[in-house]
Amino acid sequence: MTSQTFEPQLLATAIEQLQHQTGIRLNVISEQVGMADEVIDTIIEVEGYAALRFVACVKKWVPQANFGALVEQVRQLPGKGMLVADHVNPAMADRLRALDIPFIDTAGNALIDEKPLHVFIKGNRPARPPAMQSRGRAFKPGGLKIVHALLNQPALLNASYRDIAETAGVALGTVGQVLQDLKQGGFLLEPKKMQRRLAQKKRLFDRWVEAYLESLKPKLLVGRYTSDQADWWKAVDISKYSAVWGGEVAVAKTTRYMAPQKITVYLDQEGPSLLPSEMRLRKDDAGEIALYRMFWKHRGGELADAMVVYADLVGSVDPRNIEVARVFYGEKVDQLMSN
Repeated sequence: MTSQTFEPQLLATAIEQLQHQTGIRLNVISEQVGMADEVIDTIIEVEGYAALRFVACVKKWVPQANFGALVEQVRQLPGKGMLVADHVNPAMADRLRALDIPFIDTAGNALIDEKPLHVFIKGNRPARPPAMQSRGRAFKPGGLKIVHALLNQPALLNASYRDIAETAGVALGTVGQVLQDLKQGGFLLEPKKMQRRLAQKKRLFDRWVEAYLESLKPKLLVGRYTSDQADWWKAVDISKYSAVWGGEVAVAKTTRYMAPQKITVYLDQEGPSLLPSEMRLRKDDAGEIALYRMFWKHRGGELADAMVVYADLVGSVDPRNIEVARVFYGEKVDQLMSN
């Protein structure tokens, strides 16, 4: 089983800085442990406090754009999760504290709020700016489209490269490169020709969400708008505009537990849409209504698929949405993982 790239030096530096700042020593109990077909980076324990043991999520680069996805990854770890990063800035430190997510970084910032220890340090700057984490082709825009198609349509795994390219909406040459990258990452197994299957699906999904929010979704934005009518979306026949609902509205359409504050729409057409003018939406760069282009081939219905809605929710940075993503869309995502 192959895991994501492990960063032993990052972990060692973060542990060293915590000891320098507080005198608290963390001991590595086990590295890169397999649990339930997943691989976790490492288990660490507070020296002198055997009950204070954490499962670490080591991240070389922590962008603000996918903060919600990162929090969800840490929370889904078996046991008490801890973020280990190169740098956690003050704003992110406060948000992690509010969400009860322990962390340490290489600059000496930390949060451990587990009795009898109460440590919270923020504001330390790294010796040098964190370097952006490079991604393989599978987690760049073209690869993200292919991974999305493969997870949603498992039968596509053993289709021809041409069929995969057509379904995902990418160039034919991209398919082979992405599949090879998935193999190298341990996400795709092919014991015999044309007998492909995905492995470590949950880790693959988490990586997809993280990369989608960071590198693909921003490119899809058409514009932001606002409206004087908070509930304008309730009476809209979204199919009339060749569009689907994402994010909070998608949840509100299927449950009674969401009163949308942010409206996300995905348009399945090129050129201008009649939706803003007919719904009397006003252009507003800080507006609560966001229109995006679909990156997938629309197959009917008024809601985006579970992967996209889940990403919308955890990418909102709203703790309420992150919880909704876990409770309501977690089941839908689990179904994808079991296919």
